[in-house]
Amino acid sequence: MRNTQLIVGLFVSAAIAVFIAITLWLSGRHGGEPTETYSMYFQNDVSGLMMGGPVFYLGVEVGSVTRMDIIPGDPIRIRVDAEVLASTPIDTGTYASLAYQGVTGVAVINLYGDPGMNLPLKTPPGEEHPVIEVRDAGLAALLSDAPGLIEKLNRLLDQAGQLVGPDNRARVSGTLENVEALTARLRDQEQSFAELPATLNATLTDIQSTLADLRDAAAEVRPGISDSMAHLEKVTADLARLTGRLDEWTDDNGEDMQHFLDNGLGQVPDLVADARKMLREAEKLLKELRDNPSSLLYKPADASVELEQ
Repeated sequence: MRNTQLIVGLFVSAAIAVFIAITLWLSGRHGGEPTETYSMYFQNDVSGLMMGGPVFYLGVEVGSVTRMDIIPGDPIRIRVDAEVLASTPIDTGTYASLAYQGVTGVAVINLYGDPGMNLPLKTPPGEEHPVIEVRDAGLAALLSDAPGLIEKLNRLLDQAGQLVGPDNRARVSGTLENVEALTARLRDQEQSFAELPATLNATLTDIQSTLADLRDAAAEVRPGISDSMAHLEKVTADLARLTGRLDEWTDDNGEDMQHFLDNGLGQVPDLVADARKMLREAEKLLKELRDNPSSLLYKPADASVELEQ
């Protein structure tokens, strides 16, 4: 009996020791390593994140969540503190995001680092710990953009509904009918289209023949054009010689012409005045003959009137 109790006691003690060892291992294999506490401020829902939840840096577990608080006066912000191994390379380029594991909805914190030379992360004024920037990434980014995406999708569906409305359906039906009618007309003109290459070839042949005739006509007319140009050059030369002779005659008879203009043309105004007077008399005579042709043969009667005494 005593041996049985001893065996049971040893078994329970061993089970307790194994449980403690597993608990310590799960709580952190680096339990003896120093840690640093960092704060993170999430703007969105942190459902699935629990106290003691793991914190990963590029997929490696480096800490756990130690505090979760709602910010007084700012209910949409959630403060989350996490203890992270001091050896974790956290600097000003490090940012945190919320990720979900599997289909259970359990949330964890993932830490990432921007490449480049970054400065060490310091505690800002008014804060207890250094603050790691929070960015939406992966599924969290998709969920944060979901309202905007849904609104755009609804707008797209509304536009699609307007596109397939009765008016547009009628227009599309009319367009299809026009296309069918055009196809039928083209089918009726299929024979004409088949004859089109032959017609084009015949037309090109006629054009080539016409061009050949034009070349022949140009060749025949070219000698006549040359003769005409030669005759024109001869006439131009004769005109040049005549102009030269007129210039010489003007130079030789300049004094005689001036004497004629000074003496002979002086009577021209009187001659013009007499001519005008004679024309007026002739016009008057013609008017009288037109009005009374008999006056040329008979003397006109006396138009006086005798007054009674």
